[in-house]
Amino acid sequence: MKNLYAALFLISFGLIANLSAQTIKNIYRHNSSVIRIPIELIDKVETVQVDSVKMLQITPFFGDVVQVPVSEIDSITHYQGHVSPEQLGGMRSSTVIGVVRDNQNKPLKFVPVRGIFGGEETVTDINGVFILKDILVYDKLGCISIESHGYHKSARSFLPLESGVNQVNIKLMPLLLIGSFNAAVGGEFTTNLLHIDFPSNGIQKNGQPYNGIVRVYAKSLDPTSPTMFDQMPGELVGGMNDSLMMLRSFGMATVELRDSSFELLQMSDGSLATLSFTIPTALLADAPESIDWWSFDDILGYWKHEGLAQKQGNQYIGFASHFSWWNCDVPLNFNDFHGTINNVGGAPISDAQVSVVSPTLGTGIVYTNAQGNFSVRVPKNELLTLNISLTCNTTNDWVLVYSEEFESAAEPISGQYTAILLDERYPITGTVLNCSGQPVENGYVKMGNRVFLTDGGSFTILTCSTGEYVVQAFDASDNSFLRASEVDTILVTVNGFELGSIETCTNVSEIVQDFEGNSYHAVLIGNQMWFAENLKTAHFSDGSVISNITDDADWLQANTPAWCNLFNNSDYGALYGKLYNGITVTSTNNIC
Repeated sequence: MKNLYAALFLISFGLIANLSAQTIKNIYRHNSSVIRIPIELIDKVETVQVDSVKMLQITPFFGDVVQVPVSEIDSITHYQGHVSPEQLGGMRSSTVIGVVRDNQNKPLKFVPVRGIFGGEETVTDINGVFILKDILVYDKLGCISIESHGYHKSARSFLPLESGVNQVNIKLMPLLLIGSFNAAVGGEFTTNLLHIDFPSNGIQKNGQPYNGIVRVYAKSLDPTSPTMFDQMPGELVGGMNDSLMMLRSFGMATVELRDSSFELLQMSDGSLATLSFTIPTALLADAPESIDWWSFDDILGYWKHEGLAQKQGNQYIGFASHFSWWNCDVPLNFNDFHGTINNVGGAPISDAQVSVVSPTLGTGIVYTNAQGNFSVRVPKNELLTLNISLTCNTTNDWVLVYSEEFESAAEPISGQYTAILLDERYPITGTVLNCSGQPVENGYVKMGNRVFLTDGGSFTILTCSTGEYVVQAFDASDNSFLRASEVDTILVTVNGFELGSIETCTNVSEIVQDFEGNSYHAVLIGNQMWFAENLKTAHFSDGSVISNITDDADWLQANTPAWCNLFNNSDYGALYGKLYNGITVTSTNNIC
Protein backbone atom coordinates (compact mmCIF):
# COMPACT_ATOMS: atom_id res chain seq x y z
CA MET A 1 0.00 0.00 0.00
CA LYS A 2 1.19 3.49 -0.76
CA ASN A 3 2.08 5.82 2.08
CA LEU A 4 -1.34 7.45 1.97
CA TYR A 5 -0.65 9.86 4.82
CA ALA A 6 2.36 11.31 3.06
CA ALA A 7 0.71 11.36 -0.35
CA LEU A 8 -2.23 13.56 0.62
CA PHE A 9 -0.14 15.56 3.05
CA LEU A 10 2.15 16.56 0.20
CA ILE A 11 -0.77 17.32 -2.10
CA SER A 12 -2.41 19.55 0.47
CA PHE A 13 0.85 21.16 1.55
CA GLY A 14 1.48 22.26 -2.01
CA LEU A 15 -1.98 23.80 -2.29
CA ILE A 16 -2.18 25.60 1.03
CA ALA A 17 0.10 28.41 -0.07
CA ASN A 18 -2.32 29.25 -2.89
CA LEU A 19 -5.50 28.57 -0.93
CA SER A 20 -4.75 30.36 2.32
CA ALA A 21 -8.33 31.58 2.64
CA GLN A 22 -9.67 28.03 2.53
CA THR A 23 -10.95 25.97 5.40
CA ILE A 24 -8.30 23.40 6.31
CA LYS A 25 -8.97 20.08 8.07
CA ASN A 26 -6.06 19.46 10.47
CA ILE A 27 -5.68 15.94 11.88
CA TYR A 28 -3.35 15.87 14.90
CA ARG A 29 -1.74 12.48 15.71
CA HIS A 30 0.47 11.19 18.50
CA ASN A 31 4.04 12.39 17.94
CA SER A 32 3.42 12.70 14.19
CA SER A 33 3.22 15.48 11.65
CA VAL A 34 -0.17 17.09 11.21
CA ILE A 35 -2.19 16.04 8.15
CA ARG A 36 -3.64 19.17 6.53
CA ILE A 37 -6.32 18.81 3.85
CA PRO A 38 -8.39 21.61 2.28
CA ILE A 39 -12.06 20.87 2.96
CA GLU A 40 -12.92 21.72 -0.66
CA LEU A 41 -10.84 18.74 -1.85
CA ILE A 42 -12.65 16.21 0.35
CA ASP A 43 -15.45 14.11 -1.13
CA LYS A 44 -16.33 12.06 1.97
CA VAL A 45 -15.28 11.50 5.59
CA GLU A 46 -16.35 8.32 7.39
CA THR A 47 -15.27 5.75 9.98
CA VAL A 48 -14.56 2.23 8.70
CA GLN A 49 -13.32 -1.08 10.13
CA VAL A 50 -10.06 -2.32 8.56
CA ASP A 51 -8.80 -5.64 9.95
CA SER A 52 -10.74 -5.00 13.20
CA VAL A 53 -9.16 -1.53 13.54
CA LYS A 54 -11.45 1.51 13.53
CA MET A 55 -10.12 4.01 10.98
CA LEU A 56 -11.02 7.55 10.01
CA GLN A 57 -11.19 7.38 6.21
CA ILE A 58 -10.97 10.54 4.09
CA THR A 59 -11.80 10.23 0.39
CA PRO A 60 -10.60 13.19 -1.74
CA PHE A 61 -12.01 14.12 -5.13
CA PHE A 62 -8.64 13.12 -6.58
CA GLY A 63 -5.61 11.32 -5.23
CA ASP A 64 -5.35 8.51 -2.70
CA VAL A 65 -7.70 7.68 0.16
CA VAL A 66 -6.36 8.55 3.63
CA GLN A 67 -6.89 6.12 6.51
CA VAL A 68 -5.85 7.09 10.04
CA PRO A 69 -6.40 4.80 13.07
CA VAL A 70 -8.88 6.53 15.36
CA SER A 71 -6.76 5.53 18.35
CA GLU A 72 -3.89 7.66 16.98
CA ILE A 73 -5.95 10.87 16.61
CA ASP A 74 -5.50 13.52 19.26
CA SER A 75 -7.85 16.05 17.68
CA ILE A 76 -9.27 17.40 14.44
CA THR A 77 -9.65 21.11 13.74
CA HIS A 78 -10.96 22.95 10.71
CA TYR A 79 -9.69 26.51 11.12
CA GLN A 80 -6.04 27.21 11.78
CA GLY A 81 -5.76 29.40 14.88
CA HIS A 82 -9.54 29.53 15.47
CA VAL A 83 -10.06 27.29 18.51
CA SER A 84 -7.02 25.52 19.87
CA PRO A 85 -7.29 21.71 20.16
CA GLU A 86 -6.62 21.96 23.90
CA GLN A 87 -9.97 23.73 24.31
CA LEU A 88 -11.82 20.77 22.80
CA GLY A 89 -9.95 17.99 24.62
CA GLY A 90 -9.07 14.60 23.18
CA MET A 91 -11.09 12.61 20.63
CA ARG A 92 -13.06 9.54 21.62
CA SER A 93 -16.15 7.58 20.67
CA SER A 94 -19.62 8.29 22.03
CA THR A 95 -23.20 7.31 21.18
CA VAL A 96 -26.05 9.75 20.66
CA ILE A 97 -29.78 9.07 20.44
CA GLY A 98 -32.36 11.67 19.53
CA VAL A 99 -35.73 12.54 18.08
CA VAL A 100 -36.18 14.79 15.03
CA ARG A 101 -39.50 16.62 14.82
CA ASP A 102 -41.04 19.45 12.82
CA ASN A 103 -42.12 22.72 14.41
CA GLN A 104 -45.56 21.20 15.07
CA ASN A 105 -43.89 18.52 17.21
CA LYS A 106 -44.58 15.73 14.69
CA PRO A 107 -41.79 13.15 14.26
CA LEU A 108 -39.91 13.32 10.94
CA LYS A 109 -39.08 9.92 9.47
CA PHE A 110 -36.26 8.89 7.11
CA VAL A 111 -34.24 12.05 7.84
CA PRO A 112 -30.46 11.62 7.33
CA VAL A 113 -28.37 12.26 10.47
CA ARG A 114 -24.57 12.44 10.31
CA GLY A 115 -21.69 12.76 12.76
CA ILE A 116 -19.68 15.73 11.49
CA PHE A 117 -16.23 14.69 12.76
CA GLY A 118 -16.22 11.02 11.68
CA GLY A 119 -18.87 11.01 8.94
CA GLU A 120 -21.00 8.28 10.58
CA GLU A 121 -24.52 8.20 9.12
CA THR A 122 -28.00 6.89 9.88
CA VAL A 123 -31.63 7.90 9.28
CA THR A 124 -34.54 8.50 11.62
CA ASP A 125 -37.08 5.71 11.95
CA ILE A 126 -40.86 6.00 11.63
CA ASN A 127 -40.99 7.70 15.05
CA GLY A 128 -38.33 10.27 14.17
CA VAL A 129 -35.83 8.44 16.41
CA PHE A 130 -32.19 7.87 15.46
CA ILE A 131 -29.21 6.21 17.11
CA LEU A 132 -25.63 6.98 16.06
CA LYS A 133 -23.30 4.54 17.76
CA ASP A 134 -19.63 5.17 18.54
CA ILE A 135 -19.29 8.42 16.62
CA LEU A 136 -16.15 10.53 16.92
CA VAL A 137 -16.49 13.39 19.41
CA TYR A 138 -14.19 15.63 21.41
CA ASP A 139 -14.19 15.44 25.18
CA LYS A 140 -15.78 18.92 25.14
CA LEU A 141 -17.79 18.86 21.91
CA GLY A 142 -19.93 16.45 19.95
CA CYS A 143 -21.96 17.42 16.89
CA ILE A 144 -24.35 15.87 14.39
CA SER A 145 -25.86 17.43 11.26
CA ILE A 146 -29.46 16.98 10.12
CA GLU A 147 -30.64 17.78 6.61
CA SER A 148 -34.03 17.04 5.05
CA HIS A 149 -35.71 18.26 1.87
CA GLY A 150 -38.16 21.08 2.60
CA TYR A 151 -36.47 22.14 5.84
CA HIS A 152 -33.62 24.42 6.83
CA LYS A 153 -30.39 22.52 7.43
CA SER A 154 -29.63 22.14 11.12
CA ALA A 155 -27.23 20.52 13.58
CA ARG A 156 -27.05 19.64 17.23
CA SER A 157 -23.93 20.12 19.31
CA PHE A 158 -23.61 18.77 22.84
CA LEU A 159 -21.21 18.36 25.74
CA PRO A 160 -20.60 14.59 25.62
CA LEU A 161 -21.41 12.63 28.75
CA GLU A 162 -18.46 11.03 30.49
CA SER A 163 -20.30 7.69 30.15
CA GLY A 164 -23.63 6.53 28.80
CA VAL A 165 -25.64 7.56 25.76
CA ASN A 166 -26.19 11.24 24.95
CA GLN A 167 -29.78 12.33 24.24
CA VAL A 168 -30.81 15.29 22.07
CA ASN A 169 -34.07 16.73 20.72
CA ILE A 170 -34.17 18.53 17.38
CA LYS A 171 -36.88 20.50 15.60
CA LEU A 172 -36.36 21.27 11.90
CA MET A 173 -37.68 24.57 10.61
CA PRO A 174 -39.70 24.30 7.35
CA LEU A 175 -38.51 26.32 4.37
CA LEU A 176 -40.96 29.22 4.23
CA LEU A 177 -40.83 31.49 1.18
CA ILE A 178 -41.04 35.10 2.44
CA GLY A 179 -40.59 36.69 -1.01
CA SER A 180 -38.42 36.95 -4.13
CA PHE A 181 -36.42 39.67 -5.88
CA ASN A 182 -34.44 40.36 -9.02
CA ALA A 183 -30.76 39.91 -8.21
CA ALA A 184 -29.84 42.89 -10.39
CA VAL A 185 -32.13 45.17 -8.36
CA GLY A 186 -32.01 43.82 -4.77
CA GLY A 187 -34.88 43.80 -2.30
CA GLU A 188 -36.12 44.09 1.30
CA PHE A 189 -38.12 41.60 3.36
CA THR A 190 -39.48 41.28 6.89
CA THR A 191 -40.41 38.12 8.77
CA ASN A 192 -41.25 38.13 12.48
CA LEU A 193 -38.25 39.64 14.32
CA LEU A 194 -36.00 39.87 11.23
CA HIS A 195 -35.67 42.44 8.42
CA ILE A 196 -33.31 41.71 5.48
CA ASP A 197 -32.00 44.21 2.92
CA PHE A 198 -30.28 42.74 -0.16
CA PRO A 199 -28.04 44.95 -2.33
CA SER A 200 -28.27 45.08 -6.11
CA ASN A 201 -25.95 42.78 -8.12
CA GLY A 202 -24.93 41.00 -4.93
CA ILE A 203 -25.79 37.35 -5.66
CA GLN A 204 -23.74 34.52 -7.14
CA LYS A 205 -24.46 30.96 -8.24
CA ASN A 206 -21.66 28.39 -8.23
CA GLY A 207 -19.12 31.20 -7.99
CA GLN A 208 -20.51 33.14 -10.98
CA PRO A 209 -22.58 36.37 -10.98
CA TYR A 210 -26.31 35.67 -10.93
CA ASN A 211 -28.91 38.07 -12.36
CA GLY A 212 -32.11 36.05 -12.15
CA ILE A 213 -34.89 35.79 -9.59
CA VAL A 214 -33.84 35.06 -6.00
CA ARG A 215 -36.26 33.23 -3.73
CA VAL A 216 -35.78 34.04 -0.03
CA TYR A 217 -36.52 31.43 2.63
CA ALA A 218 -36.09 32.71 6.18
CA LYS A 219 -37.15 32.06 9.76
CA SER A 220 -36.30 34.06 12.88
CA LEU A 221 -36.33 32.62 16.39
CA ASP A 222 -37.39 34.35 19.60
CA PRO A 223 -34.45 34.16 22.06
CA THR A 224 -36.84 34.47 25.02
CA SER A 225 -38.71 31.30 24.02
CA PRO A 226 -37.60 27.93 25.45
CA THR A 227 -38.50 26.31 22.12
CA MET A 228 -35.49 28.07 20.56
CA PHE A 229 -33.11 25.49 22.04
CA ASP A 230 -34.65 22.64 20.03
CA GLN A 231 -35.07 24.75 16.88
CA MET A 232 -31.62 26.34 16.57
CA PRO A 233 -28.51 24.58 15.22
CA GLY A 234 -25.66 23.44 17.48
CA GLU A 235 -25.88 24.84 20.99
CA LEU A 236 -25.16 28.28 22.40
CA VAL A 237 -21.38 27.86 22.20
CA GLY A 238 -19.05 29.79 19.90
CA GLY A 239 -15.38 30.02 18.97
CA MET A 240 -13.62 33.29 19.79
CA ASN A 241 -9.96 34.19 20.45
CA ASP A 242 -8.88 30.53 20.24
CA SER A 243 -11.42 29.56 22.93
CA LEU A 244 -14.92 28.16 23.21
CA MET A 245 -17.35 30.62 24.78
CA MET A 246 -20.89 30.19 26.10
CA LEU A 247 -23.37 32.53 24.39
CA ARG A 248 -26.50 34.45 25.29
CA SER A 249 -28.66 35.18 22.25
CA PHE A 250 -30.47 38.46 21.59
CA GLY A 251 -31.61 37.46 18.08
CA MET A 252 -31.25 34.47 15.74
CA ALA A 253 -32.38 33.59 12.22
CA THR A 254 -31.77 31.24 9.30
CA VAL A 255 -31.79 32.40 5.67
CA GLU A 256 -31.49 30.41 2.44
CA LEU A 257 -31.42 31.85 -1.08
CA ARG A 258 -32.48 29.68 -4.04
CA ASP A 259 -33.27 30.10 -7.72
CA SER A 260 -36.43 28.88 -9.49
CA SER A 261 -34.87 25.40 -9.84
CA PHE A 262 -34.30 25.35 -6.08
CA GLU A 263 -30.53 25.50 -6.50
CA LEU A 264 -28.64 27.26 -3.72
CA LEU A 265 -27.47 30.86 -4.16
CA GLN A 266 -25.05 32.91 -2.07
CA MET A 267 -23.85 36.47 -1.62
CA SER A 268 -21.16 37.54 -4.10
CA ASP A 269 -17.64 38.09 -2.84
CA GLY A 270 -17.48 41.58 -1.35
CA SER A 271 -21.27 41.98 -1.14
CA LEU A 272 -23.11 42.29 2.16
CA ALA A 273 -26.76 41.90 3.10
CA THR A 274 -28.06 43.90 6.06
CA LEU A 275 -29.84 41.94 8.81
CA SER A 276 -31.89 43.85 11.40
CA PHE A 277 -33.03 41.90 14.47
CA THR A 278 -35.79 43.35 16.64
CA ILE A 279 -34.73 42.86 20.27
CA PRO A 280 -37.52 41.31 22.40
CA THR A 281 -38.84 43.77 24.98
CA ALA A 282 -37.82 41.47 27.85
CA LEU A 283 -34.16 41.69 26.73
CA LEU A 284 -33.89 45.42 25.98
CA ALA A 285 -32.60 46.35 29.44
CA ASP A 286 -29.70 43.88 29.11
CA ALA A 287 -28.91 44.61 25.46
CA PRO A 288 -25.42 46.19 25.00
CA GLU A 289 -24.82 48.98 22.46
CA SER A 290 -22.68 46.67 20.33
CA ILE A 291 -22.89 42.88 20.36
CA ASP A 292 -20.80 40.05 18.95
CA TRP A 293 -22.02 38.74 15.61
CA TRP A 294 -21.87 35.00 14.79
CA SER A 295 -22.73 32.47 12.06
CA PHE A 296 -23.15 28.77 12.65
CA ASP A 297 -20.48 26.60 11.03
CA ASP A 298 -21.68 23.03 10.45
CA ILE A 299 -18.10 21.86 9.79
CA LEU A 300 -16.83 23.14 13.12
CA GLY A 301 -19.93 22.29 15.14
CA TYR A 302 -20.12 25.69 16.85
CA TRP A 303 -20.86 29.36 16.17
CA LYS A 304 -18.07 31.26 14.41
CA HIS A 305 -17.34 34.85 15.42
CA GLU A 306 -17.90 37.24 12.47
CA GLY A 307 -17.49 40.70 14.07
CA LEU A 308 -19.94 43.09 15.72
CA ALA A 309 -23.54 44.18 15.25
CA GLN A 310 -24.67 47.62 16.41
CA LYS A 311 -27.75 48.58 18.39
CA GLN A 312 -30.06 51.14 16.76
CA GLY A 313 -33.19 51.81 18.80
CA ASN A 314 -34.70 48.41 19.57
CA GLN A 315 -32.78 46.59 16.82
CA TYR A 316 -29.36 45.06 16.22
CA ILE A 317 -27.93 45.72 12.76
CA GLY A 318 -25.41 43.26 11.31
CA PHE A 319 -23.93 42.54 7.88
CA ALA A 320 -23.91 39.05 6.34
CA SER A 321 -21.32 38.03 3.73
CA HIS A 322 -22.92 34.60 3.33
CA PHE A 323 -26.08 32.85 4.44
CA SER A 324 -26.68 30.09 6.94
CA TRP A 325 -27.76 30.76 10.54
CA TRP A 326 -26.89 34.13 12.10
CA ASN A 327 -26.95 35.12 15.75
CA CYS A 328 -26.40 38.17 18.00
CA ASP A 329 -24.77 36.97 21.24
CA VAL A 330 -22.92 38.04 24.35
CA PRO A 331 -20.04 35.57 25.09
CA LEU A 332 -18.92 34.43 28.56
CA ASN A 333 -16.56 31.85 30.02
CA PHE A 334 -18.26 28.65 31.13
CA ASN A 335 -17.88 25.51 33.19
CA ASP A 336 -19.03 21.90 32.74
CA PHE A 337 -21.96 20.70 34.85
CA HIS A 338 -22.73 16.95 35.01
CA GLY A 339 -25.79 15.71 36.87
CA THR A 340 -28.17 12.79 37.45
CA ILE A 341 -31.92 12.95 38.07
CA ASN A 342 -33.84 10.21 39.90
CA ASN A 343 -37.42 9.85 41.04
CA VAL A 344 -38.36 9.48 44.72
CA GLY A 345 -37.86 5.72 44.48
CA GLY A 346 -34.29 6.14 43.21
CA ALA A 347 -35.01 5.13 39.58
CA PRO A 348 -33.41 7.31 36.87
CA ILE A 349 -35.69 9.66 34.97
CA SER A 350 -35.16 9.73 31.20
CA ASP A 351 -36.31 12.40 28.75
CA ALA A 352 -36.49 15.07 31.46
CA GLN A 353 -35.93 18.67 30.41
CA VAL A 354 -33.13 20.29 32.42
CA SER A 355 -32.90 24.08 32.25
CA VAL A 356 -30.23 26.20 33.91
CA VAL A 357 -31.13 29.88 34.35
CA SER A 358 -28.28 32.39 34.52
CA PRO A 359 -28.69 36.12 35.29
CA THR A 360 -26.08 36.96 32.63
CA LEU A 361 -26.66 34.32 29.92
CA GLY A 362 -30.34 33.52 30.19
CA THR A 363 -31.54 29.91 30.00
CA GLY A 364 -29.81 26.81 28.65
CA ILE A 365 -31.70 23.55 28.06
CA VAL A 366 -30.62 19.88 27.74
CA TYR A 367 -32.29 16.47 28.24
CA THR A 368 -31.54 13.41 30.38
CA ASN A 369 -30.63 10.03 28.91
CA ALA A 370 -31.85 6.57 29.99
CA GLN A 371 -29.64 6.68 33.10
CA GLY A 372 -31.04 10.08 34.08
CA ASN A 373 -27.70 11.73 33.23
CA PHE A 374 -27.20 15.14 31.66
CA SER A 375 -24.30 17.44 30.82
CA VAL A 376 -24.62 21.18 30.29
CA ARG A 377 -22.34 24.22 30.18
CA VAL A 378 -22.91 26.93 32.81
CA PRO A 379 -21.26 30.32 33.37
CA LYS A 380 -18.58 30.36 36.03
CA ASN A 381 -19.01 31.80 39.54
CA GLU A 382 -22.69 32.67 39.36
CA LEU A 383 -25.83 31.97 41.36
CA LEU A 384 -27.87 29.78 39.02
CA THR A 385 -31.30 28.14 39.08
CA LEU A 386 -31.72 24.50 38.09
CA ASN A 387 -35.20 23.59 36.84
CA ILE A 388 -36.31 20.04 36.05
CA SER A 389 -39.46 19.51 33.97
CA LEU A 390 -41.30 16.38 32.82
CA THR A 391 -43.96 15.98 30.13
CA CYS A 392 -47.67 15.44 30.50
CA ASN A 393 -48.79 13.03 27.77
CA THR A 394 -52.23 14.58 27.36
CA THR A 395 -50.84 17.96 26.38
CA ASN A 396 -47.09 17.35 25.73
CA ASP A 397 -46.43 20.42 27.88
CA TRP A 398 -43.45 20.54 30.20
CA VAL A 399 -44.40 20.49 33.90
CA LEU A 400 -41.93 21.87 36.46
CA VAL A 401 -41.26 19.19 39.11
CA TYR A 402 -38.09 20.45 40.79
CA SER A 403 -36.24 23.75 41.24
CA GLU A 404 -33.10 24.63 43.14
CA GLU A 405 -30.59 27.47 43.32
CA PHE A 406 -26.90 26.59 43.30
CA GLU A 407 -23.56 28.36 43.01
CA SER A 408 -21.42 27.49 39.98
CA ALA A 409 -17.68 27.30 40.54
CA ALA A 410 -14.49 27.83 38.57
CA GLU A 411 -14.07 24.06 38.12
CA PRO A 412 -16.37 21.36 36.69
CA ILE A 413 -19.27 20.50 39.01
CA SER A 414 -21.58 17.51 39.40
CA GLY A 415 -24.66 16.64 41.42
CA GLN A 416 -27.56 14.26 41.93
CA TYR A 417 -31.15 15.49 42.13
CA THR A 418 -34.41 13.87 43.13
CA ALA A 419 -37.58 15.16 41.51
CA ILE A 420 -39.61 15.31 44.72
CA LEU A 421 -42.51 17.49 43.53
CA LEU A 422 -44.38 14.65 41.83
CA ASP A 423 -47.96 15.39 42.92
CA GLU A 424 -50.53 13.62 40.72
CA ARG A 425 -47.94 11.78 38.62
CA TYR A 426 -48.25 8.05 38.21
CA PRO A 427 -45.51 5.69 36.96
CA ILE A 428 -45.73 3.27 34.02
CA THR A 429 -42.93 0.71 34.33
CA GLY A 430 -41.75 -2.33 32.40
CA THR A 431 -38.90 -4.07 30.58
CA VAL A 432 -38.36 -4.21 26.81
CA LEU A 433 -37.03 -7.55 25.55
CA ASN A 434 -35.88 -8.79 22.16
CA CYS A 435 -37.15 -12.02 20.58
CA SER A 436 -34.51 -14.01 22.48
CA GLY A 437 -35.94 -12.78 25.77
CA GLN A 438 -32.95 -10.52 26.48
CA PRO A 439 -33.19 -6.82 27.47
CA VAL A 440 -32.69 -4.69 24.37
CA GLU A 441 -29.37 -2.89 23.99
CA ASN A 442 -30.92 0.32 22.68
CA GLY A 443 -34.65 0.60 23.07
CA TYR A 444 -37.41 3.07 23.72
CA VAL A 445 -41.10 3.30 24.47
CA LYS A 446 -43.35 5.63 22.50
CA MET A 447 -46.33 7.28 24.20
CA GLY A 448 -48.07 10.07 22.35
CA ASN A 449 -45.43 12.22 20.63
CA ARG A 450 -42.79 11.42 23.25
CA VAL A 451 -40.23 8.65 23.40
CA PHE A 452 -38.75 7.36 26.65
CA LEU A 453 -35.42 5.57 26.65
CA THR A 454 -34.78 2.21 28.25
CA ASP A 455 -31.94 1.57 30.68
CA GLY A 456 -30.82 -2.05 30.42
CA GLY A 457 -34.26 -2.71 28.91
CA SER A 458 -36.14 -1.15 31.85
CA PHE A 459 -38.15 2.05 31.68
CA THR A 460 -40.22 4.32 33.90
CA ILE A 461 -42.67 6.89 32.51
CA LEU A 462 -44.19 9.36 34.97
CA THR A 463 -47.68 10.18 33.72
CA CYS A 464 -49.64 13.27 34.75
CA SER A 465 -53.09 11.73 35.23
CA THR A 466 -54.96 8.47 35.52
CA GLY A 467 -56.80 6.98 32.56
CA GLU A 468 -56.04 5.21 29.29
CA TYR A 469 -52.65 5.51 27.61
CA VAL A 470 -51.40 3.93 24.37
CA VAL A 471 -47.81 2.69 24.43
CA GLN A 472 -45.55 0.74 22.08
CA ALA A 473 -41.98 -0.47 22.61
CA PHE A 474 -39.21 -0.50 20.00
CA ASP A 475 -35.85 -2.26 19.68
CA ALA A 476 -33.42 -0.02 17.79
CA SER A 477 -30.27 -1.96 18.71
CA ASP A 478 -29.66 -2.88 15.07
CA ASN A 479 -29.77 0.15 12.76
CA SER A 480 -30.67 -2.14 9.86
CA PHE A 481 -33.95 -3.43 11.31
CA LEU A 482 -36.34 -1.63 13.65
CA ARG A 483 -38.47 -4.06 15.64
CA ALA A 484 -41.63 -3.23 17.58
CA SER A 485 -44.00 -4.70 20.12
CA GLU A 486 -47.74 -4.87 19.80
CA VAL A 487 -49.57 -1.63 20.60
CA ASP A 488 -50.85 -1.70 24.20
CA THR A 489 -53.73 0.35 25.59
CA ILE A 490 -53.34 0.45 29.36
CA LEU A 491 -55.40 1.84 32.22
CA VAL A 492 -53.25 3.88 34.62
CA THR A 493 -54.57 4.11 38.19
CA VAL A 494 -53.32 6.03 41.23
CA ASN A 495 -50.81 3.20 41.65
CA GLY A 496 -49.55 3.59 38.08
CA PHE A 497 -49.25 0.56 35.81
CA GLU A 498 -46.74 -2.31 35.59
CA LEU A 499 -46.45 -3.48 31.98
CA GLY A 500 -44.05 -6.30 32.79
CA SER A 501 -41.97 -7.73 29.95
CA ILE A 502 -42.67 -6.49 26.43
CA GLU A 503 -41.27 -8.41 23.44
CA THR A 504 -40.28 -6.49 20.31
CA CYS A 505 -40.46 -9.13 17.58
CA THR A 506 -42.23 -7.43 14.67
CA ASN A 507 -40.05 -6.00 11.87
CA VAL A 508 -41.34 -2.51 11.17
CA SER A 509 -42.07 -1.38 7.64
CA GLU A 510 -43.64 1.86 6.50
CA ILE A 511 -46.41 2.49 3.98
CA VAL A 512 -45.71 5.45 1.69
CA GLN A 513 -47.70 6.80 -1.24
CA ASP A 514 -46.83 8.43 -4.56
CA PHE A 515 -48.64 11.33 -6.23
CA GLU A 516 -51.25 8.99 -7.75
CA GLY A 517 -52.03 7.37 -4.39
CA ASN A 518 -50.26 4.05 -5.08
CA SER A 519 -49.06 2.54 -1.79
CA TYR A 520 -45.67 0.89 -1.21
CA HIS A 521 -43.98 -0.87 1.66
CA ALA A 522 -40.68 0.74 2.66
CA VAL A 523 -38.12 -0.96 4.90
CA LEU A 524 -34.95 0.23 6.62
CA ILE A 525 -31.85 -1.54 5.23
CA GLY A 526 -28.55 -0.34 6.65
CA ASN A 527 -28.77 3.45 6.81
CA GLN A 528 -31.29 3.84 3.98
CA MET A 529 -35.02 3.40 3.46
CA TRP A 530 -35.81 1.18 0.44
CA PHE A 531 -39.06 0.46 -1.32
CA ALA A 532 -39.95 -3.24 -1.01
CA GLU A 533 -41.59 -3.03 -4.45
CA ASN A 534 -41.01 -1.11 -7.67
CA LEU A 535 -42.44 2.31 -8.49
CA LYS A 536 -45.67 2.46 -10.53
CA THR A 537 -46.36 6.18 -10.96
CA ALA A 538 -46.65 8.15 -14.20
CA HIS A 539 -46.20 11.45 -12.32
CA PHE A 540 -43.39 13.23 -10.54
CA SER A 541 -43.94 13.99 -6.85
CA ASP A 542 -44.94 17.56 -7.80
CA GLY A 543 -47.69 16.25 -10.10
CA SER A 544 -45.87 16.78 -13.41
CA VAL A 545 -46.74 14.16 -16.04
CA ILE A 546 -44.12 11.65 -17.24
CA SER A 547 -44.69 10.61 -20.87
CA ASN A 548 -45.36 6.98 -21.84
CA ILE A 549 -43.12 5.98 -24.78
CA THR A 550 -43.70 2.57 -26.38
CA ASP A 551 -41.57 2.80 -29.54
CA ASP A 552 -37.96 1.58 -29.16
CA ALA A 553 -36.50 4.24 -31.49
CA ASP A 554 -38.41 7.03 -29.77
CA TRP A 555 -37.21 5.73 -26.39
CA LEU A 556 -33.57 5.82 -27.45
CA GLN A 557 -33.87 9.36 -28.84
CA ALA A 558 -36.04 10.80 -26.04
CA ASN A 559 -34.62 13.92 -24.35
CA THR A 560 -37.55 14.35 -21.95
CA PRO A 561 -38.76 12.24 -18.99
CA ALA A 562 -40.40 8.97 -20.05
CA TRP A 563 -41.67 5.61 -18.78
CA CYS A 564 -42.73 2.27 -20.23
CA ASN A 565 -43.88 -1.16 -19.08
CA LEU A 566 -41.63 -4.19 -19.35
CA PHE A 567 -42.03 -5.44 -22.96
CA ASN A 568 -44.75 -2.74 -23.22
CA ASN A 569 -47.09 -5.17 -21.48
CA SER A 570 -49.46 -3.52 -19.00
CA ASP A 571 -49.84 -6.83 -17.13
CA TYR A 572 -46.11 -6.70 -16.37
CA GLY A 573 -46.54 -3.10 -15.23
CA ALA A 574 -49.07 -4.16 -12.62
CA LEU A 575 -46.73 -6.90 -11.40
CA TYR A 576 -43.31 -5.26 -11.58
CA GLY A 577 -43.91 -1.51 -11.79
CA LYS A 578 -42.80 0.87 -14.51
CA LEU A 579 -39.40 1.39 -16.17
CA TYR A 580 -38.03 4.97 -16.36
CA ASN A 581 -35.35 6.60 -18.48
CA GLY A 582 -32.33 8.35 -16.94
CA ILE A 583 -33.81 11.81 -17.50
CA THR A 584 -36.73 10.89 -15.26
CA VAL A 585 -34.52 9.52 -12.51
CA THR A 586 -32.25 12.59 -12.38
CA SER A 587 -34.99 15.22 -12.81
CA THR A 588 -35.21 17.89 -10.09
CA ASN A 589 -39.00 17.36 -10.14
CA ASN A 590 -38.25 14.23 -8.06
CA ILE A 591 -39.60 10.86 -9.14
CA CYS A 592 -39.53 9.79 -5.45
